[in-house]
Amino acid sequence: MADTPSASTEQRLLDTSLVLLVAYNALFLADIVLEDGQPGNLATRVMDFIDLRRGWVTLFEAVAAISLFVDMVVRFDQYSERYRSIRVVGVAIAGAGLVFKAFAFYLNSSYLE
Repeated sequence: MADTPSASTEQRLLDTSLVLLVAYNALFLADIVLEDGQPGNLATRVMDFIDLRRGWVTLFEAVAAISLFVDMVVRFDQYSERYRSIRVVGVAIAGAGLVFKAFAFYLNSSYLE
């Protein structure tokens, strides 16, 4: 595949999505861990802000996680050995986070409230 401006833009968008999803999952875990110990911490405030936009965030997360997974499967051999394992771990975190949050928010909305 030629390295055209369009291909490099697509790769930057995929890389940005991966970084955002991993950061979002880290923030989600920090909110869960710090929820009882430190009320009003930064993670809780950011997650409260995100909760007001839960539908849009979940839509972005689902589209981005699926896109990253498909990209990883299709272009697996094109990634260098050094970044391949980092990408696999990042996509695994994004996919597992999506499934976990979907399950947790479903239980929260269905049974607990």
